[in-house]
Amino acid sequence: MIVLTLAVSFPGLKPPRCVDTNVENCKKASTLQLAVFYGALYTLAVGTGGTKANISTIGADQFDEFDPKDKAHKLSFFNWWMFSIFLGTLFANTILVYIQDNVGWTIGYALPTLGLVVSIIVFLAGTRFYRHKVPKGSPFTRMARVIVAALRNWKVPIPSDPKKL
Repeated sequence: MIVLTLAVSFPGLKPPRCVDTNVENCKKASTLQLAVFYGALYTLAVGTGGTKANISTIGADQFDEFDPKDKAHKLSFFNWWMFSIFLGTLFANTILVYIQDNVGWTIGYALPTLGLVVSIIVFLAGTRFYRHKVPKGSPFTRMARVIVAALRNWKVPIPSDPKKL
């Protein structure tokens, strides 16, 4: 996000502003400018894809499934988690788009960058309070065990009583 914010902020990283009504006469972005912009976008996409699937799991690991109080807190965590995801999406699709169109791209990208910096600081500040589950064995062995169990139980009839699942 920092590189993306810089790419839309610094004149050397973006093409000059075009005031000509004919877009054909405008100067196009250089190879370096395109590389910085698309590099930032692809890095952001890879980072988002790598973290989005894991953050909710890390959050769920903070609750003890066998403690009734923790079990209730875990449900509350997922409710607040999804609420915050959708609230962020609403903010990005309305307020940020308005800011980018009417105020400027720099502030439009600086706000989510600032939000991510704050979230990283909060995450790092709370790290000593998190429950850490030490991995046991190879993850490939565990995945293979799940696949083998699924293949063994391929034709097991589904019980009519959901409690027997």
